[in-house]
Amino acid sequence: MGVQFSTDDVQDDERYDYWLHRHRDALDTDLRLLTGRHPWFRARCAIHTLGAVEAAILSYGGSPALTAGEARRTAGYPDQLDAYEIKFSIACEQFVVTQDGRQAELRPGDFAIVDMTRPSSAMASGRGPKRVVSLTLPRGTLPLPQSEVAKLTAVPVSGRHGTAALVSTLLRQITTDAAAYDPAEATPVSTAVIDLIATTFAARLDRRPALPPDAQRNMLLRRIYAHIDQHLGDPGLSPTAIAAAHHISLRQLHKFFEPEPHTVAEWIRRRRLDRCRRDLTDPALATRSIGAIAARWGFADATNFHRLFRAAHGTPPGAYRRLMSEQ
Repeated sequence: MGVQFSTDDVQDDERYDYWLHRHRDALDTDLRLLTGRHPWFRARCAIHTLGAVEAAILSYGGSPALTAGEARRTAGYPDQLDAYEIKFSIACEQFVVTQDGRQAELRPGDFAIVDMTRPSSAMASGRGPKRVVSLTLPRGTLPLPQSEVAKLTAVPVSGRHGTAALVSTLLRQITTDAAAYDPAEATPVSTAVIDLIATTFAARLDRRPALPPDAQRNMLLRRIYAHIDQHLGDPGLSPTAIAAAHHISLRQLHKFFEPEPHTVAEWIRRRRLDRCRRDLTDPALATRSIGAIAARWGFADATNFHRLFRAAHGTPPGAYRRLMSEQ
């Protein structure tokens, strides 16, 4: 369980001061709320460590008036990190990241990089709910020269095309599943996101050869992982279908997975079971049948799903749902 805090933790008249204090302590930034102390102010933060990276997910409730907040980091903080930060917009009318004299206006799905050793700011504004992510990665994990990365700070990257689209997809997935990842899953997830970010920025710098051979070799594997997560609900998802979608032979696909702690089929099954387990504990889906949940995530055979779920979790799905609802 990572660090979590919310304005729901305190009385209404304490929300603003509480949020400013907790935000400063947790994220090493000075936060300014630019539109006054409104009674509808709501905010929540969840911080998760995933292998080498740390994801801070910030959510602000919608309001009937325009609201804005600016998080500003200046040089000289006691705990200044020698790291980069990826600013990612999930849902925000306007999210602007500033550093080195540049401004990146990010639409939902877009992201930008900032250097945490230099001053920067990020401003979220609008009437609707706002959800943004700050992903921190140690400088040494990004295999690009610091002088080259400096050319890209506060430059918007569209999450709609190429490897940037894979970064966007994976970051959205992290915001949904971060709390459920166990240590065995967290490390491959962090490796995947770092490799994709490195490849995206290397392409912008026209420095593909500068990437280490391992990063180049891993790229297709990371695309395959992303493809699997995007198609879990398809009963036809299989090693053969995955190989065809990536224009490689089935033998090559299995070769890619040899260093992994699981086969392709095992990973598909595990991810589907994870999604089903999550849905079984979701109060919003309490009236949905177990068979419908299984089918939603690609299990065409209900009997087979029950057998696999029991083998993975030690109890049938119905009993698991009842147990979780009582906690």
